[in-house]
Amino acid sequence: MKVKRYLGFYILLPILLEILIESFNRKSVFSAFKYLTGSPLLFLFNTLIIMLTLSIAMFFKREIFALVTIATVWVLFGVVNFVILHFRVTPFSAVDFTLIKSAISVSGHYLNLFTIAMVIFAAVVLLVGLVCLFLKAPVNTEYNHRQILFSLTFCATLGMAIVVIHRSSNSVQALSTHYTNISEAYENYGFAYCFANSILDTGIKKPENYSEESVRAVSGALDNQKSSDKHPNIIMVQLESFFDVEYVKGLRFSRDPLPNFHRLERKYSSGMITVPTVGAGTVNTEFEVLTGMRQHDFGVSEYPYKTVLKTTASESVCTDLKALGYTAHAVHNNEATFYGRNIVFSSLGFDTFSSMEFMNGLTDNLNGWCNDDVLTKEVVKTLDSTEGPDFTMVITVQSHGKYDGISMDDPDITVSGAPEGKEDAYQYYVNQLYEVDQVIGALIQELNRRQEKTVLVLYGDHLPSMELGEDDLSNGDLYQTQYVIWDNMELEKQDKDLHSFELYADVLQRIDIHEGMITKYHQQTNHGKKAYYEGLTMLSYDLLYGENYVYGGENPFVATELQMGTEKVQLTKVQKTKGKYRVIGKGFTPFCKVYYDGKQIESVWRDSGCLEIQDDFELEEKEKAEEKVKAAEDDPDDLRDVPDAFVVEVQTEDGVVLDSTEIFPASKLRK
Repeated sequence: MKVKRYLGFYILLPILLEILIESFNRKSVFSAFKYLTGSPLLFLFNTLIIMLTLSIAMFFKREIFALVTIATVWVLFGVVNFVILHFRVTPFSAVDFTLIKSAISVSGHYLNLFTIAMVIFAAVVLLVGLVCLFLKAPVNTEYNHRQILFSLTFCATLGMAIVVIHRSSNSVQALSTHYTNISEAYENYGFAYCFANSILDTGIKKPENYSEESVRAVSGALDNQKSSDKHPNIIMVQLESFFDVEYVKGLRFSRDPLPNFHRLERKYSSGMITVPTVGAGTVNTEFEVLTGMRQHDFGVSEYPYKTVLKTTASESVCTDLKALGYTAHAVHNNEATFYGRNIVFSSLGFDTFSSMEFMNGLTDNLNGWCNDDVLTKEVVKTLDSTEGPDFTMVITVQSHGKYDGISMDDPDITVSGAPEGKEDAYQYYVNQLYEVDQVIGALIQELNRRQEKTVLVLYGDHLPSMELGEDDLSNGDLYQTQYVIWDNMELEKQDKDLHSFELYADVLQRIDIHEGMITKYHQQTNHGKKAYYEGLTMLSYDLLYGENYVYGGENPFVATELQMGTEKVQLTKVQKTKGKYRVIGKGFTPFCKVYYDGKQIESVWRDSGCLEIQDDFELEEKEKAEEKVKAAEDDPDDLRDVPDAFVVEVQTEDGVVLDSTEIFPASKLRK
C-alpha cells in the first residue's frame, strides 16, 4: 500500500474524526479547535485512540469497507453524544448500551413520531449504504504476510504511544483520579478517551493496601453500639429532578412554588445534599442513599445498578433495618424494569416492590409521565401490610424531563425571568414541582392521621436537565439539591449539609439505630477527611468485590424473594355472567393479561377484583379438562403448556412478565 494511502486513511482521517467528534461533544466547531490548541497532548491522545481502532481495518481484505464502517461508528457515537447532551447533562458512555431497553421505553417522552420515523429512516439508509459499499468496495486479493507484519507493527506502535502518553502525562492520568463529574471529564479529557475509559474502567479498584488486616483495622475501630428498642416507620422519598427553584438567579414566581417543602425546612431538620449526578442518573443517587457507598469509587459513568448489583447481594439500609424486624418496601410509579430495579431491589434486600404495573388510578402529566398523586395510597398500603415497623423507599417520576416544547394554558404558577427560549420549559417544570409539593403535603397529612411513629425523609435526586450552569445558581453548585426530615416524634432540629451516601446513616443516628457496618462507619468516623473516604472505599470494595473480610470471609447477604406489589395478585375463580366470563381475584391492574389453555385471551380491566373476558369462547367440559390435566402431569410447572389452566400475568408495556397467578383446572371453578 502506498505511503499516501496510509497518510490519508490512518493519519488525516483520525484527525478529522477527532475534530468532528469534539465539535459534537462541545456543541461548537470553534470550541473543538480551541481544545486542539489549548490541550494539544490530550487532543493527540484522543486522536491516537481513534487511529488505533481504525487500524483494525488493515487486517481485512475489504479494507476500505472496514475502515469506513469503523469511522461511521465513531461519527455515530459523536452524533448520539450530541443528541443525548440535549436531553440530559451527562454525556454518552459505554454503560448506555446496557440502558438501551430503558431508553427505548422512555423515548416517547422525548421524541415525537416524526422524529422517531426520521431516525428509523436514517438507520435504514445507513445500513443500505454500508451493504452497497460492501458489495462495491475493492477487495485486496494480494494480501500477504508482509502486509500483516506491517499492520501488526503499526498497531503495536500506536498502542505503545498510547501507553507512554498515559503513563507520562499527569493531564491524561487525571481522569482516573481527579475528575469531579462526568460532564466536565468529557470536556477536559475528550470524548474518545472518556468513552474508552468507560468501557475499561468498571467496578471499584482494589485498594493498594487491601488485606484482611487493613479491613480489620477499619472495622475494628468501630464501637458495637446497641440500637434503641423504639423502631418508627421510616419513609424515604426520592423526588425526581427536584430542587428549590428559588436558587435559580432571576426567576420570579406568582406565588411560592414549594409551600409545603419550605414550611418543613423551617420547622424540621434540613440542609443541602450533594448528589453524584446532574440532569440524569437517578439510580446513582438512589444507590448512594440505599447503600451508603460512593458512586465516585466506581468507574467513570458507571451505574452499579447495571453492573455489580445485578448479581451480588449487598449490605444496605434495608438489610440493616431488617435485622431489627423491619419489612422493606419500594414504591415507584414507573416501569419495574427501568434500570433493572425488579432485579436490583432483590440484591438490596427489599421484600416488596410496587411499580406502576401494580397500581390503579394512574394518570399522566402533559409529558406522559405518571403523576405522583397515586403514591400516598401506595405508601399507606406498605404501612398497612405488616404488623411491625416498615421501611419504605419511594421514587417519584412526575417532574422528570424533558421540559422543552410543552406549553400550559392555565398554570397554577406563572414564571418570569427565565432565560430566552426557556420560558415554557421553566413554566412547565415549576408547575410540576408545585404539584409534587402538594403530594408531599397530602402524604404528611395522611401520616399525621395514622398517628404511628414515623420519620419521613424527602430529598431531590439531581437538578433537572435545563442547561443550568454554576453561575445560574445562587449556591453555585450543580450537584446540590435539598433534603428535609419530617417526624412526629419531636426530634431535635439539626440542620447540616450532607452527601447522599451519608444520608441514611445520619437519619438512623437521629433515632438511635446503629445496625450494619457501613452505618456504623458513617456514624463513628470523622467525615470529609482523606482517611474517611479511604476507609469507605476499603469497606465498599471488600463487600462488593473483595473477600468479605469484614464479615468473616463470607457474604452474609442473600438476594430476597422479591414480591411484586404490596398486595399479592391472586386469581380465585372464573365466573360466567350474561354470556361472558369474568376472572375474579384481587390485586388486578390494567397491566394484567389473561391466558387460557396457553393462549392469551382479550380482556378488559374492570377493577382490582375483576377482569372481563372479551373473546367469545366456552370452557371445556369438566371430563375433557381432567383428561388434559392427566396428560400434562409430566410437566405440571410449565403453566403455558398445561391445558385448561387460567393464568393471569402482570406484564410491562413491552411484555416482560413481572408476576403470575393461576387456577387449575379452570373448569372446576366455573359456575
